[in-house]
Amino acid sequence: MTRLVIGRPAVGGMGANQKAKEAFSGAEFPLVVNVVNKMTITLSLPEAGIKLRPLASGVATFRDYDRLQRAVSSLEQIARLNNAAQLVILESAEPSAEEAKAAAEPVPGGDAGDAGDSDDGDSAGGDGAEQTSEGGAEGVVTIVQDDEQAFVVELDGVRFEPLRNQVREDGTLTAGGLKAFEEAKAAAEADD
Repeated sequence: MTRLVIGRPAVGGMGANQKAKEAFSGAEFPLVVNVVNKMTITLSLPEAGIKLRPLASGVATFRDYDRLQRAVSSLEQIARLNNAAQLVILESAEPSAEEAKAAAEPVPGGDAGDAGDSDDGDSAGGDGAEQTSEGGAEGVVTIVQDDEQAFVVELDGVRFEPLRNQVREDGTLTAGGLKAFEEAKAAAEADD
């Protein structure tokens, strides 16, 4: 399976268009790819006819390489503007012949290097929680509603409306988001 992570370009590093050319140069078009939105913003890819909600995934079809190149270029610009190390991940839906052969070969007892492959990078600690400055655990929020009308998330059974920039890419809260959560939690407890 070919995998391309699009994020802000590294200084002196290879750009997303070059990476896409290397990753999908031998692909047949129309190209079907799985797209994972790693940000807490809605992303639209008109070149592939897909709109991805925050932290969601979907399937996109690029009719030709030019459309893929335009999408990758736009995504790289969005990543640069948002200073996002990972904006989206594109994975080809069909494995190459080499990948299919490698997947068919049994791995006796597993490999210690494969342990990290099951983690999709959503949490730095691997357990869905991050340590806060107070020493407690900051949980990952669940997005309940994200549209033009409201941005509502839930944490520990409490629904509240933080600002979109108060929820990090990995679903954890910033200091402002924690304050909004604490206020909503106190209000919910006062109602009980």
